[in-house]
Amino acid sequence: MNKTQKIRVTPDMLINDMGIEKIENFFNEFDNDGDPLYGIEGAIPQVHPRHDHWWIGQTDLQFTVELDGIYQITNMYIYNDYDAYKPDKDKADYGVRKVRVKMGTPFSWEYDEELAPEQRKWTGFETSYKTRYINFSFNNNQAPSEILIYGYKVEDIDLTPPPRKEHKFSDLSKFVGMNGFINDADDIARACTYIREYHPWTWTCDPDGYDTTIRLNPSNAGQWNFDEYYERLHSHGIDVAPTLSTHSRRGPKDHTADSCDPANYISYASMLFQYVARYGGNKNIDPDLIKVAEGQEKKIGLGYLTAVEPLNEPDGTWLGRDPYFTPFEMAAFLSICYDGHEGKFKNVGVKQADPNFIMSMSGGAGLHLGRLKAMQFWCDYNRKDKKLPFDVINAHRYCGKRINLKTGKTKNVDVNIADRGDQSQMAYVGISPDEGDIVGAFSTIMDWRDRYYPDMEIWLTEFGWDTNQSYDTSTSAHAYGEYTGRQVQGMWLVREYLLLSSIGVERAAMYMSRDCGPEETAVGKYGSSGLVRFPIEINPRNVIQGNKKDSFYYVYTTKEILHDTRFVCEVESPNPKVRVFKYETKEGKARYAVWCPSSNSTKVKRFKLNVGEGEFILAELAFEKYNGKRSDLKNKDGNVTFCASEMPVFIIEK
Repeated sequence: MNKTQKIRVTPDMLINDMGIEKIENFFNEFDNDGDPLYGIEGAIPQVHPRHDHWWIGQTDLQFTVELDGIYQITNMYIYNDYDAYKPDKDKADYGVRKVRVKMGTPFSWEYDEELAPEQRKWTGFETSYKTRYINFSFNNNQAPSEILIYGYKVEDIDLTPPPRKEHKFSDLSKFVGMNGFINDADDIARACTYIREYHPWTWTCDPDGYDTTIRLNPSNAGQWNFDEYYERLHSHGIDVAPTLSTHSRRGPKDHTADSCDPANYISYASMLFQYVARYGGNKNIDPDLIKVAEGQEKKIGLGYLTAVEPLNEPDGTWLGRDPYFTPFEMAAFLSICYDGHEGKFKNVGVKQADPNFIMSMSGGAGLHLGRLKAMQFWCDYNRKDKKLPFDVINAHRYCGKRINLKTGKTKNVDVNIADRGDQSQMAYVGISPDEGDIVGAFSTIMDWRDRYYPDMEIWLTEFGWDTNQSYDTSTSAHAYGEYTGRQVQGMWLVREYLLLSSIGVERAAMYMSRDCGPEETAVGKYGSSGLVRFPIEINPRNVIQGNKKDSFYYVYTTKEILHDTRFVCEVESPNPKVRVFKYETKEGKARYAVWCPSSNSTKVKRFKLNVGEGEFILAELAFEKYNGKRSDLKNKDGNVTFCASEMPVFIIEK
């Protein structure tokens, strides 16, 4: 006979519908909770933080427990510490008033009941139902401190993940990228082979459901000629992937009842269809489907673009609930943007305009496997193909360090998402991608991708460092040793490109083309993260030479050396202080990247690298050198000798 007992809920069993709270904290006192069903007392459950931004506490919270089999659920116990957060000490009734519990089939739950726990005690409920999935919802400011689920397993489920498949590395022809804008001069753009160009989607259309029209030449903003811009960069061999964004409001939402209904986003998806029909490569589109504003010319299949990214950082919490997308909302939005929600909505979305066009997921503010899993959960029950509706996993990450000014303790963090709340006792600085372990940061997502979507690409579309040297600049590349701040920014950018290429990231876009203001006063985040200093000349084809930073030339050189290669392997280094990556051209010519992964002025003055037969050139990163400072190397018995330092160098076979 099966005995009713506590069911342990682990973090990997949780699907976070909202995507931001620390929902595992509702179950993390399991071993200390005692066993209230059988009268065994435990410690009073501690209240653990659930969120790190003020507005999240005002929202309704939902999450789903995905058990490791089919269970007969018999009881639930909820501990309600009503004054745990004490926002108003005069309100003694503050705390959870009701918890809604659903069980059965996700998104069409058969069991639906509200529970009203008493205050400051374990309150038990009998809940007889056989299920794998249990959904909880309540207001975040009225959340319980701990939840216990009782029952017993009645059926096992095979939870063995599919085997990891090899993901084939792409060539690096579109790898070295940057975030840029339509008013960047041509010579800035040529530092890269890929540009993540973003602008508000309303610059290009008047949202109106199925009748959304586009205005691109000139644009809806009244001055930009997107036809000319995309054609010009295409002629330079630069691949542009527009990011059509909004932060002013939840612009893509048409404000109908259900934000998880793809139909809510038909205006945006209609715009995407028109955009891709114009700039993609499919010429076989009925001209009657093309909707342009009065005075604009219909154009089809221009072939200037191959990829697009709908929205920028829709998971960012800093602007409040309105522009924030939960994982379920994001999945619904992307589903109609991708293929009209599997064709349910005609003539909307990317794939209905050009089946070969690439649609990236919206670039995430951080690397969050939990969000991907939650989006997959939505697709399992809302798409017939059960597949994520995009071709690229896309995220942002900024390597930094948090310093406790009181204790001196430090912690490596993603500065983009870690800098929250009262920072009076905290300071942030940039750290190198080696110290920040950018490779390790991708490990769980790459493992998941290789098991479930082995052909899907991964892009990192924002990373970088500021050159303003103030400690009020949370991502600053501070000068040290013989290196200026601008040199540190440049060499860290190159090192991150190299590290990302070694794990198969297909595109990497540094942030960004130009500074937002004068380098000396652009404090905070990203104001001085550009390759070019402020002020710049917006419209002329060339920015004055003196405004380009060291990083511009370093990135340009890296692009020139890597763009016609493919990563081969990391070469075993004869010195543990030095890393060596090997690349190969299509013709089989070898190219090596060599650097010391430290940040303490390490140098190995006579580093000997075995390269085999052939003639080789040393290319050093240098200010005002587009292809680096180059010199011949003497090959002695298959070895070349040169100085290795924290500034990467390239060894190029002639």
